[in-house]
Amino acid sequence: MKKKVLSVVMAAAMMTSVFSTTAVTASAADAEELTIWVHETDSPEGQLYKTLIDEFNKEYEGTYHATLTQIARSGDAGGYNDKVNAAITNGGLPDVFTVDGVAVAQYADANAIVPIGDYFKEDELADFNPSIIQQGTYNDELYTLGAMDSSVGIFYNKDMFEKAGIEPATAEKPWTLAQLEDAAKKLTTDDCYGITMSLDAKDETCIYFFLPLIYSQDSSVLDKDGETAEGFLNGDATKNVFNWIKDMADNGYASATPAENSFELGQAAMALTGSWEPGNLAKYDINWGLMPMPVYDENSTPASACGSWTFAMSSNCSDEKKEGAAELIRFMTSTDASARMYEANAMPPARSSAFEKIDAFNEEPLNVFSYQLQNTAKARPVSVYYPILSNQFATALQNVLTGMEVDEALDQAVEQYNFQADIY
Repeated sequence: MKKKVLSVVMAAAMMTSVFSTTAVTASAADAEELTIWVHETDSPEGQLYKTLIDEFNKEYEGTYHATLTQIARSGDAGGYNDKVNAAITNGGLPDVFTVDGVAVAQYADANAIVPIGDYFKEDELADFNPSIIQQGTYNDELYTLGAMDSSVGIFYNKDMFEKAGIEPATAEKPWTLAQLEDAAKKLTTDDCYGITMSLDAKDETCIYFFLPLIYSQDSSVLDKDGETAEGFLNGDATKNVFNWIKDMADNGYASATPAENSFELGQAAMALTGSWEPGNLAKYDINWGLMPMPVYDENSTPASACGSWTFAMSSNCSDEKKEGAAELIRFMTSTDASARMYEANAMPPARSSAFEKIDAFNEEPLNVFSYQLQNTAKARPVSVYYPILSNQFATALQNVLTGMEVDEALDQAVEQYNFQADIY
């Protein structure tokens, strides 16, 4: 396949973006100046970035001084990504900037970011969730580290489970898909689906939610080099998962076009969704619990979703500034910063030591997410072709749910993947 310098994220034209620059503390004359861009502005997460830069400048006063630029995102982070991509082409990247975990390969392949592994000790890196290291590693080099992570599990209505006599799965003992289907069947009524799984999604939600079921069969959707889809995206493991999803929809246990907030409103007994869900559930009167991501069958290996935004050192960072840029990344991904990120945006932390500081992750129900992220999480493919892969996965799933045979839909997805990758 023919590689180009930039990824699909470079395809969009430069969009107008709103951004602000914050020099929180006046720098000393001899302080080394550092620049950093982040993808949030006025949200609690954006406010935390401002606070952290303020604290960094105070702690390193006279040594380093960081200037923060916050760039508003449009749909799918378009505004921020467009600003970054324009800076790649015109040489205007800052010393440090945030990168979505799934974009690491594209930016590394484009030489927009540089490896940072040599600036961190082994014991420092060992404290990060293994999947954080995995998503930040490309061609055996570590390029990014993050302060936050994410996960997916099965939220369930405790009252409905009790009424149906169903015992929930535990973090250490997840259900198989057969067990999940059996429970969904028992819980399905004329006015309540057994489970909602965002089957109407046409974006990355699809691969993010269901890839772990393929991983659990010790397979993937790309080969180990992150390039070849033939035999993987249309392989037996993927077909198994797609056939199961189709059966769930055909049998009426899950809706192919679910109503908004169907779980929260009691119109579904379970919901396969992400770690952002507790914030939404707080708005409703529902007695809920959380179960781990299921495995394909009793012979499968537990696997779960993960990944979020990270910090990278740009290729524009001069050699003289690299130590300072690494120190800035270290500060922004510290145990303290990671724990405070949960307070800002409810995202799980990226470090084991941060989980220990957050009581909610050491007790039910959120202990399921802390267990998954430290034991079963596996990053999405670190591939320059990931945007193509994600799109074709979602397209194939929608084709199946609207009547196409699974084999045909996945073979077509591979054909389209190959076509787009060849002209990439």
